[in-house]
Amino acid sequence: MTDPIDQAFERIREEARKRNGRLPDLNRQRPVRKAQGGVGKHVRGRPTGPDGRYRPRPREFESLGSVLNREIQTRGWGREIAGGWVSGNWEELVGPKIAQHTRVEMIKDKKLFITCDSTAWATNLRMMQKQILQVIAEKVGPNIISELRIFGPKAPSWRKGPLHVKGRGPRDTYG
Repeated sequence: MTDPIDQAFERIREEARKRNGRLPDLNRQRPVRKAQGGVGKHVRGRPTGPDGRYRPRPREFESLGSVLNREIQTRGWGREIAGGWVSGNWEELVGPKIAQHTRVEMIKDKKLFITCDSTAWATNLRMMQKQILQVIAEKVGPNIISELRIFGPKAPSWRKGPLHVKGRGPRDTYG
């Protein structure tokens, strides 16, 4: 006569075969931890120390820089960030004297738009354009900025107030 435990075990195995089409692997066992008194005990939940407190889990974190670099790469933000660096560090790129008389307006399609406070500075900057592009390429990499658009000061506007008269503006009316 067979043991009732063996019979129950065989019924469970048969039911598992019907449901899954295969039997569970009984050779895989949970890790066993020796409890006090030398008796093996299945490990469940978080491991604790001898005083019953949870042991800190060993954690491996990525550095913030590596996470940001990966996001910049995946989202394709490299060109925009390099352009922002050029705008933010303009004085470092061209020197304090030139930066005092010039201002970066915007970056669009590999073109850097610069406004100068006088036409003389705009002319000097146009002559130095090649050197400025080389410095930018050294600092942020090639193909970020390939052209400089340099403008002099803006002409004064003659449109004053909300009720202005349309026309060509001031001109010689004495004659």
